[in-house]
Order: sequence, then structure tokens, then C-alpha cells
Amino acid sequence: ADWSAVNLYSKAGPSTWPIVLISYLYLNNNWTSMSADEAGLLKAFVDYVVTPTQGQSMLKEFSFDPIPTAMNQWTGIYANITKPATVTAFTFETATEAWTGQGLDVISTQRSDYNKWKLEEVSVALVSVTSRLVGLESSLNDYGIVPLHGSGTTNPKTMFAKTMKNMQHEARVPMLLTYRSVGSGTGMVEFVGDAASGFKSYNHFGSGDIPMDKAKYDVMAAKGETMVHLPFCMGPIGIFHHVPGALLTMDACLLAKIFGGLITTWDHADIKAQNPGLMVPAGQPIKVGHRTLGSSSTGGLAGYLAKTCPTSWTFGDCSLCPWPTTAGFTAVQGTPGMQAYIKDTAFSIGYLDAGQGHDFNLHEVSIPNKNGKFRTSFQSMALGGVAQAGAEAVTSGTFPTDASADWSAVNVYNMPGDPTWPIVLVSYLYVKKDQTATNPKTAAALKAFISRILNNHVGVVEEFGFTAPPTSVKTQTLAAAATIVYPTGMKSFIEEDDTNPIGGMATNVISSKRIAFDDYQRDVMAAQILTLQATVSGLTGNGGITTQLHGSGTTNPKT
Repeated sequence: ADWSAVNLYSKAGPSTWPIVLISYLYLNNNWTSMSADEAGLLKAFVDYVVTPTQGQSMLKEFSFDPIPTAMNQWTGIYANITKPATVTAFTFETATEAWTGQGLDVISTQRSDYNKWKLEEVSVALVSVTSRLVGLESSLNDYGIVPLHGSGTTNPKTMFAKTMKNMQHEARVPMLLTYRSVGSGTGMVEFVGDAASGFKSYNHFGSGDIPMDKAKYDVMAAKGETMVHLPFCMGPIGIFHHVPGALLTMDACLLAKIFGGLITTWDHADIKAQNPGLMVPAGQPIKVGHRTLGSSSTGGLAGYLAKTCPTSWTFGDCSLCPWPTTAGFTAVQGTPGMQAYIKDTAFSIGYLDAGQGHDFNLHEVSIPNKNGKFRTSFQSMALGGVAQAGAEAVTSGTFPTDASADWSAVNVYNMPGDPTWPIVLVSYLYVKKDQTATNPKTAAALKAFISRILNNHVGVVEEFGFTAPPTSVKTQTLAAAATIVYPTGMKSFIEEDDTNPIGGMATNVISSKRIAFDDYQRDVMAAQILTLQATVSGLTGNGGITTQLHGSGTTNPKT
């Protein structure tokens, strides 16, 4: 008959599903053109499909339901099919039947092949892996991996790396904490987001040695986003050079002319006037290294020059400056690029976070502070000049009391005071004030990371050559961090410094009592290096020359 109008949609009954499909086998009503074996094999196939203990019992495995017994009309349908004169009667062997099971017309479940065996083996392995995965999830107390990702300025990268590694080692739950040191400008861009992300952050926090610039701050404000600036350390920017044998002194206007491309040779009269003993080849070109992308160190140099010698420095206060494109200027990527450029390029000059220059033993230019005192950053730091600049900034009201305000004009360049260093950068964490949409575990990790950084956990600020903000700045910053709104029900991480029996084993505890072998080994190696350095220092007395005595002659008294 014509079944085209048949369906099982919206049938009556308290538990029926309204949209039900039926799967059909379409069979020709006349099998006379088939051979006896073909007809028999087709009948055996249909028998298998509709038999409750065979094909119908397999349907649940594939998320289907068997047909009700009343719908199984195969016996009557088969009786009405026109068949060949003979139809081979295939039978099924489901349990071993000696002799009979080897019949030509027997379909036996006892027969197998490699493909079927391998499939069953894979299925067993999958069950095993699934079981192990469930066990692993259970062992993690259903906590899962806690991710936290930041990006921004290169200067505190090692400080962040140590803090993150310590958190990962000391946490009971697995943490994945990363920081991309790509420069303050890139960190800002990734923090603000773009049209492709709907102006949602690509990182969980940003970091920069300059405040968020006004254009990006305004974009966030227009999108209803509020951020906070969290100052966490201070560091000097130094001017470093590779002029063989030279101790250089330069005022701000001389630096402005060199970095602005107005003075291009080392024997220029202006340079010689401030460095009368300088001996360089005639016409020796100055090779200027500058950062290729927006960076806080560029912003520090440009901001200082714009503030102290605007008549000679025409590029303004910029973190991505319109550098000259002449042969004397070379763009470098990041702090490592600048370090390598100055170290490897004779007669070069560039700028770096001072600690990064000191680490490479690069030669530094002496520059004046507001009180007219010429020093290198190394000399100023020894006198507390970076901290003094911060204290002067607090006294002058440089830092806004509202951490969510526009801080783009904030800087601590050329502060008064005899020991102060004139190019001081303040490093900030950029954090969205509303974290309610953040994954609660990530939000908890962010809160813990912020706390460690702002509280200078285990002295990481000084360890990596930075200066901690004055107490007044720290107090203001901790108050600003307290305004961040975290997800409802978030389980904060807590610190265990003193042994807390039982409580210290909670999933949300970051414990200094946990130690990783590489932490231990690093401490051992550091101690060994200090011992070796002391030994070498003792062996190289007398002005660095080891005292030696050598003799030769008869073998008799040798011992």
C-alpha cells in the first residue's frame, strides 16, 4: 500500500514523545529474479534485524528504540512475497553446535576475523581509558586546571615568572599560569581587546611601566569597562652605550639631539664639549638602537626628554615614536634585542631598564637630575634615588587617589632631590574592576597573584633589581585592589606560611610547605656559585693576579 502519509507525530499518551521517526527496510515484493542463496540471505538479514534477541537488542547501543512486538509484521509480509522455487534456509549458530555449525548455510557468531577482534580490543581500551580519566578527575577533587594568563611589559618578566612558578609549585590543585613579555604597548592592546573580540580582553591582566594611554582608556570607558591601575614596583631607565674606553656624560638636550637624529657622529662638537677627553675616529657614526613596538622604556625616555628639553625633542611623550629611518637607527625587539644590540654593536647607544643593562655589564651614560647632579642609575640606586623619586611623587600628589581614573598623564620623571634618578618608571598591573564574568577559578588565581605581587612576596621586587613603592603608595594600591569585584561564590586561595594541620591540605591552599625539587636544586646551585665566587676572589688577590712560583731540577727531593 501507499505509506506516504504514515507518521507517528503527536500521538496520544501521557509519556509519548511528539516527534518520532520510523526507520524502514524497503523490499521488492517479487524475488523471483533472485537465486535461492540470494533470497535466503536477504530473508536471513531481515530475520536478524527484526528478531528481539538479535538485531533489535543492538538498537540501544546506537541510541535507537526497538519496534514494539505489535509492529513486527515480518512473518506475514514474507508469506506474501513472491519467491523463487527454492529459497536457501540459512540458520544462526549463537552457541557452539558441533558438526552442524560448519554447515554451508550456517551464519555463526562463533566465527570472527581480525577486524572484529581489533575493534573489540579498541573498545576495551577505550573503556579502560575512560575509567582512568574518571579516576584522574576524582583525584583532582573535581577542581580541574586553573588557568591565568597575562601579557605586557618585559621588565618584570622574571619577577612574574618566579611568582607564577612558586604558585604552581605550592598549590595543591594544578595551575597553568603564563605571562607573555611583549612590551607595555602590546599588553595594553591585548588588555583592551578589539572589534574581533568585542573589546573583551585577550589576557586576564595586563602590565606596563606606563599608565594606560588615554585613547585606549577612552575606548574602554565607551564600552562601559572600568579598570584599575595597581602600582607594584619602580625601576630606573638607563642610557647605555658601547663606545670603547669611554665614560660618557650627557645632559637631556644632548640626548634629545642624538635620539632625535640631529647629531649623528660621536665627534660632534656638542658631544665633545660635555666629554672633552673622548677619543673616537673622525666622523664615527652614532648607531642608535630603539624599540620597534610601543614600549614603556621608550615611553620613559621620550617622557623624560619631552619634560626636560622640549625644544630639542620634537617627538613628544610617546611610547611608539616616529624614529628617523636613516642608516644610523636600528629597530630592535624587546629588552633582549636591545641588550644584544648594544653589547654587539660598537659605537652604539640605546636605553634599557637599568637592571637589564647592569646584568650585561653594559657601560652607562651619566645624566643630570632636576637638582643638576650627574650620575649613572647604578650610582643613584645606591643612594636610594629611585625610592626618593617615588616619595617625591607622593608628596606632590602625582598619583590619583582614584585607581579607576585616567592615569595617562601620571609620571615620576625628573623629580626634585639630590639623589633622585630622573627617568623612573612605575610598573602597573592593569586589571578589570568587574571580574564577575571571569571563570571563578581563574578569578581566584588572579586575586592570589595580585596579592603576592602587591605584597612583594618573598622579596621578589628587590631580588630582580626593582624598588618597592613607598608605604603610602602601597597602602593606596591595596585599597584599590580591594575594589575589584569577583564572581559570587568564588573560593579564594589562601596562603599557608605557618603549618596548619588538616586545613593546609584544602584544595584552595597555596602552601610554602610544598617544595619542588627544581626549587631546591636551584637554591643549592646558587649557594655553590656563591662559594665558588668567594674562592675565585680569594685566589685572585694582588690586583686580580694569582701569585705563582715555579721550579725545576733533580728528582730526588720532589716529594
